[in-house]
Amino acid sequence: MRIPDSNYLQQVAELGEVQSIICTEQIQSADGLKLLPKGARINRQVIQRLLSHKLLKPIDFTTRIEDALDHQALIALGNKMMARETEMGRLLRMMRGEGFIRLSCLRIHLETPLQNKLTVAQKLRPELLEHSLRVLLAITIIGEQLGLPEKELEVLASAGLLHDLGELHLGIGDLPLEQNLSLDHWQQVRSHPIVGAMILEQFPAYRPHVARTVREHHERLDGSGYPQGSQAIRISRAGRLLAFTELAIGALRKYSLRQLSTIIKTNLDALDPQPVSVFLDALHLSQSADQSAPTEIHKENVVTLFKLISQLVTSAESMVEAAASPLNGAEPCLLGPSIIKLQQTLRRAGFDPHQTEATLQMIGDDPGSFIELEELMREAIFQLRKTLLEMHRRRSEGVNAGQPDQAGVRQWIAEAEQNLDIAAGLLNHPTRRGG
Repeated sequence: MRIPDSNYLQQVAELGEVQSIICTEQIQSADGLKLLPKGARINRQVIQRLLSHKLLKPIDFTTRIEDALDHQALIALGNKMMARETEMGRLLRMMRGEGFIRLSCLRIHLETPLQNKLTVAQKLRPELLEHSLRVLLAITIIGEQLGLPEKELEVLASAGLLHDLGELHLGIGDLPLEQNLSLDHWQQVRSHPIVGAMILEQFPAYRPHVARTVREHHERLDGSGYPQGSQAIRISRAGRLLAFTELAIGALRKYSLRQLSTIIKTNLDALDPQPVSVFLDALHLSQSADQSAPTEIHKENVVTLFKLISQLVTSAESMVEAAASPLNGAEPCLLGPSIIKLQQTLRRAGFDPHQTEATLQMIGDDPGSFIELEELMREAIFQLRKTLLEMHRRRSEGVNAGQPDQAGVRQWIAEAEQNLDIAAGLLNHPTRRGG
């Protein structure tokens, strides 16, 4: 697999219209054709010429962006983040002092080509850079709380800041909760950790630890992650810490700390217990100081949502059992483990999808129970969407293509996609989850 360049080159061209980007050496094609001299400026017209050639060196190795993001700029951005009246800002102030931002940012090794990429993110994808900076600070706190040595903290800091660089090359953003994704988009989402690792592997300073950590930042202990589906000890410690931190910080872009706590509790089998413990301690600290007003909840919507998701879960359970019966002869359906996990999560929280009416009678009018149920439903929608996308991906790649016809599975998928759109519309505040 080659690092895809076209999306990134288009972003460089866009930035070149408003900020100086200069060739630091002659740009040549892979077959030796001289394309641009040293000192030339990069703009849209120039990029269009370059797109018709395979370059001898990546564009970031032969150019320099004026006023590219450096350590001091990162420190300034981090200090602004800490000063904000947000949950993240308050947590940073409660857990760390003024020198924390500077020390964390100075742990990062910054190669000039990566400064270029971070500058493109800052100017054109500011939400991506802010997310990366949040991950850097959060994973540094986790590493320090766990007492990790300085060398490991440096790996975590660099991987935390650079983990989503692959997104710049693929033109992707968040996974939307409120709509179904295309298979092509899901394929790109799955590949961005690989592209990010490939970018970092070009530099000796990031091999092997930082690059490996970035490659693993969407893996899960139970094998439900991507891109490799690695399990438990096959994931490095740094990878496990980054996987948790990325999930937590990505969710905090749209969810509250309380909602994030629910997401974590629904994924305990997939997450490393050490960073989970650090987070729960921080959450307790935050809740002790929180004086915010109670969350408004629309009970009728939550009831309808619970019944809809319960119907999807129970029908999937029946369909999976039929598909996996000895008479059918098919291998177990991918949907099976997801449904089992979802059922277990709901039941542990006291919400039985097989007994919806009895469950609703039991919780009565308790506001706290309805808030927890709504949060669980949000996570259920997200997890079911991911499972559907993975089922589509495997079918497109011919995985298990020799199985008997699974008309029931295909029918359930079609109905589920329609019902999940309805379910997302019932949520009070449609949200998005990070990729």
